[in-house]
Amino acid sequence: MNRRLYTIKEVSMRTGMSTQLIRKWEERYGAVAPSRFPNGYRGYTKQDIEVLLWLKRQVDEGVPIGLAAEELQAMGPEAGELAAPGAELSALPDQLLQGETADYRESLLQCFLRLDQAGAQRFFDRLLSQHDMDFVLLQVLAPVLVELGDRWERGEISEYQEHFGSHIIRERLLALRNLHHRSPDTPLIITACSPGERHELGVLFFGYFMRQAGCRIVYLGAAPSEKGLFDCLGQMKPAAFAFGSSSPGLLEEALPFYRELDRRIGVLGLRTKVFIGGRSATEDALLPGTQFVHKLAGDAREAAQKMKRLIG
Repeated sequence: MNRRLYTIKEVSMRTGMSTQLIRKWEERYGAVAPSRFPNGYRGYTKQDIEVLLWLKRQVDEGVPIGLAAEELQAMGPEAGELAAPGAELSALPDQLLQGETADYRESLLQCFLRLDQAGAQRFFDRLLSQHDMDFVLLQVLAPVLVELGDRWERGEISEYQEHFGSHIIRERLLALRNLHHRSPDTPLIITACSPGERHELGVLFFGYFMRQAGCRIVYLGAAPSEKGLFDCLGQMKPAAFAFGSSSPGLLEEALPFYRELDRRIGVLGLRTKVFIGGRSATEDALLPGTQFVHKLAGDAREAAQKMKRLIG
């Protein structure tokens, strides 16, 4: 399972240490050994944060940092249990981060409403320099996308503004395909919008997290033809299909397709599984009348984690 990685800015907020001090303790004393995000920036685990908090407590109590670091190294594997029993990371930094996140969303939203493509691109790049990709996708882009749709439905913004913002996010999500390269022998997952569905951003979010989980993803786009999907099943024999569905009405109309897809999987003797995520999936359950078609509730990352467990 992938570990949640924190940027150095998040670590600074949670520990009360400056980013310069974190780097100094890391480089001079080997306090932690951060991983790297795809953009090359440091990525810290929760255990790294706990190690830094432990070192900070020692220094606050008068222990020289060099001696504290030596004691840490002498602890060996036991260093993974540094947090006090029942201790949690500070709630105040989380509240500060939430306020900052709200500012991020509003800034990006205003870029979209002004049709400021260059400003949106610069802002997105700045976010990636400060935060990990999961945070940007789930805490900024996804909520902004929902807000755009809600404002459009309420008549507060025009259709062109919603389409512009969605297009910018779509471009970014498609560009993320280049971050993960998988060998041909990894599980093949075919992703697409549910038949008749044209809201494709949800399934693109999902595809990113499935690539991150080690799968080979092929995206077939919005409103794919049923015949094309049946041909894909027979010829490619994927480990799974993953469909995004934002409309309960369109999902209801697509039920005959899913039941036929389920039947063909059985006739061909395949182990292919079919997953439906998005707003139409409000619970984890087999689609009634099928053996291989699952609905998966939750955001894109949660659905990807569930799907990986189900396909093994």
